[in-house]
Amino acid sequence: MFERLSPFFSRAVVRAVVIAAVTLFVASALFTPQLNPVTRGSFLASVNVGPVWGELVQWRIAMIEARNELDGWPKDIQKYAPPIANPQLRVTSPRPNVLQADIAHHPELGKLAGTQVVVVLKPGTHTWTCRPGNPPIPPGYLPLNCLEGATDDFEPAQPAPDVDPFGWLRSLIVWCGVIFAVGAVVWVVRHPMIGAGQLRPARLRRTPLARLPQIDRLLRWLRRLEATLLAADIRMVDWRRAVLCAQTTGAEHAPALARALAERVSARCQPSSDWALPGQVFEWQFPPDLPVSLDRCMVFVPSPGIDEATVLRQLRAAQTGSDVLLILSGHSVDTPWPMLRAHADDRANLHVMVDSASQTEWLIGGEALQVLLRLLAAQLRITRISPYQTRGGVTREGAFFGRAQLLARVINREPANYLVVGGRQLGKSSLLKAVQRRMQGHPHTVCHYVSLRDHRLAPRMALQFGLPADTPLEAIVDHLQSQYQGKRLVLLIDEADLFFRDESHNGYAQLSTLRALSEEGRCWFMLAGFWDLYATAVLDYQSPLRNFGEVLAIGGLERAACRELATEPLRRLRLGFDNERLVDRLIDASGQRANLVAILCQECLEALAPGERVIEARHLTQALASQAVQDALAGWGRLSHDEAACRLDRIVVYHTAQAGQTSLVALAQLLHSHGITADAQALRQSLARLQLAYVLRKKDAEYRFAISLLQDQFEPAEVELLLHQELAVLAKTE
Repeated sequence: MFERLSPFFSRAVVRAVVIAAVTLFVASALFTPQLNPVTRGSFLASVNVGPVWGELVQWRIAMIEARNELDGWPKDIQKYAPPIANPQLRVTSPRPNVLQADIAHHPELGKLAGTQVVVVLKPGTHTWTCRPGNPPIPPGYLPLNCLEGATDDFEPAQPAPDVDPFGWLRSLIVWCGVIFAVGAVVWVVRHPMIGAGQLRPARLRRTPLARLPQIDRLLRWLRRLEATLLAADIRMVDWRRAVLCAQTTGAEHAPALARALAERVSARCQPSSDWALPGQVFEWQFPPDLPVSLDRCMVFVPSPGIDEATVLRQLRAAQTGSDVLLILSGHSVDTPWPMLRAHADDRANLHVMVDSASQTEWLIGGEALQVLLRLLAAQLRITRISPYQTRGGVTREGAFFGRAQLLARVINREPANYLVVGGRQLGKSSLLKAVQRRMQGHPHTVCHYVSLRDHRLAPRMALQFGLPADTPLEAIVDHLQSQYQGKRLVLLIDEADLFFRDESHNGYAQLSTLRALSEEGRCWFMLAGFWDLYATAVLDYQSPLRNFGEVLAIGGLERAACRELATEPLRRLRLGFDNERLVDRLIDASGQRANLVAILCQECLEALAPGERVIEARHLTQALASQAVQDALAGWGRLSHDEAACRLDRIVVYHTAQAGQTSLVALAQLLHSHGITADAQALRQSLARLQLAYVLRKKDAEYRFAISLLQDQFEPAEVELLLHQELAVLAKTE
């Protein structure tokens, strides 16, 4: 039944009823005030106030005559009551010389009905005074001299009280003003453009972009623009820019919109040509600190007024390669593009639609980057923009977590030399690049990062700084000092193991130069490597690197940093783990190794089905058994260029896997039981190498796996076979 009646209660019908009611109210107040519920009381009171006061005057005259006749105030005033045909007053005398007049409760008396007035005769005179009683007669219907003076005994029968004959009209004007004020408030509140913004200002951020100019004009006309923007936490400069983008038309609309949106996410915007799309295309280059793996994307702005089907057809035919394509469409409740929305929601393509409301939020909201990430995560496969970097050093600041103590030791001190040692994929390169990012823009320090591909340090540095390849190290440093006069020079040299290995065979000629440059205060170095660097700096007493700088050993990440690394990038994409226990399980399984945490999270994302937003236990279990994790754990068998040392490393690992733990004594006994002479120094170096590679972890005198997943890699029968084979080969070599 209600469904059948609903058309009769549409907005148009309700509006017509309200207008009719207001018109009837005003017209009745003007032409038939006695029928209007608001003006009826005042109108009837003004009509009847004369007869009421006339009746009271007759009582006053009668009481003066009775006093003159009795030479005193009568005890029973009713004997001397004046003859009145239709009395409206009930008059009593609570004490001599006092008359209390109660006006009858008749509806036709209006506001006078049920009120009271008291008149007092001054003894020995004909002077009367009056005052309102209880309930009091309205002040507007009292005579001028009621509370102040006297009235003459021979005043006329119907005196003119202090009554405004147009009081009802003034009441009408006041009520009309109230009605129109309420109507104005309702109009503002219910206005389709600005109503929602007045009730909930934050909703302005999701208003379609095309509406902003009209909303801006209305709010300025109402003088509510600044207050509304303040309540919505929108900066005036952002609002004006968004309004300007919406107002721009013609050929300038697309470039203005694309540039404004790019500026909000610190992207560089430039036109892109040779596209068959019906509109303009731009290329955005994102900054390196973007918290997802997206260095650039294409942006497509359809031509105004073009048909949705045409756009969709051209998009399906366009070849964008591996680039993400942002589509700045006018999709909104006013101009819906449902087919394009469905196309963008299909994760099989790399098309992301930025609708009109999202464009507004992007331009005037405080978190433009979060809007971009939300749209990317909602319309693309998460693995396409995965925030986890699993290869090479971390270059994006948003993907770097932890190492706070190590960074503080380097950044917050006077310049010094540092030797960063650790296994592969433990974060040496990430630490050096983090140091470089933090030193960029320093007023007194200049920092350069150099990654070696081989043992030739001087040629690599010379080519990087635009010098001939045969330029010696001293000349390279002189060149840099001339470019940055007055600044401290810091060189970060990564992947330096081959260089140190070559130096150990050639008398440390270049290392001696590095030490001399540092001692002269001309340059400071931060060198990163694995075993060759460690052996050169710690084990070789004759090396120029001994006491050259502070040794920073890279191991596991802090547990709190591991938790941030696992959860924070997902949170930015509105993803997350089902519960905290899963995060703890992931951290424990990774042994707090940074790149392994990233790989496990990446594999969890790979395991998510389309539409899933929460990582559950089954996803983590699948990630732990993935090939990517197995590959990341491999490589510990080739930690040295010396085959004998590698064999000894494998024996240590296999024995640890077989027994669950190992020690120097247990290893010596194992070798002795197989007829092998135990070289304690070689065993100590093997244990140190495996610790440095984060394969083993020492506790007291025992060594265990640093990563629990390593233990799970070995089957008991396989471990025994592998261990005996390595021992047999080692015995033969002796």
